[in-house]
Amino acid sequence: MLSEDERKATLDAIERVRQSAVNHLSSNRGASFAVDFVANLHRSVDKITQQAGDHGQKTECKAGCACCCSVRVEASEPEIFRIAREVRKRPPAQVAALIERLQGFVAAAAADDAPSRRDCTFLEEQLCSIYEVRPAVCRRAHSLSSERCQSFAPEIPQNLGMLLGVNALMHGTSKAYREIGLRSSSHELNSAVLLALTDETTEARWHEGESVFPKD
Repeated sequence: MLSEDERKATLDAIERVRQSAVNHLSSNRGASFAVDFVANLHRSVDKITQQAGDHGQKTECKAGCACCCSVRVEASEPEIFRIAREVRKRPPAQVAALIERLQGFVAAAAADDAPSRRDCTFLEEQLCSIYEVRPAVCRRAHSLSSERCQSFAPEIPQNLGMLLGVNALMHGTSKAYREIGLRSSSHELNSAVLLALTDETTEARWHEGESVFPKD
């Protein structure tokens, strides 16, 4: 439960992020810029997480630890299109293989009556294959106890200050996209990227204000 001061500080931070993002997004209304702009969110999130590690509690996360890569991951529209763009730069055979794996993931999830943990399609040899363009929720994910992660504990100890800062960035940025008429809501990562890869009209239609991803 946040104190009144923490709540006010968070709301103020969201508003500052929103105003700054609206100014930048309004200055260039092209679809390419709108997708590229979300990289600013990612850099800001990375900066906060780095500062939290330098001046606060150290996380126990490290390369090869992928406990959080088997839970549901969500990404916003601009994040999804940024990932799809990067994936398309790969050799055609690699893209085709990835699409096949994404289709398998989506089919398995649809057949699962009770949601269960399932490795993200982008997890390869316990490492994220889209690490440079991974969504903000993945950049935010951390733990102060790897032991609790490995035991799939219902509650994972985290750095509250870092979470508040990152959440302010995410909410403020999403508000800015919506303010200029672009959708920025959360969608399951694997199914959304699959659609963006197999229907190349999605980005242009999103930029026209259309809702291109089905609601979960």
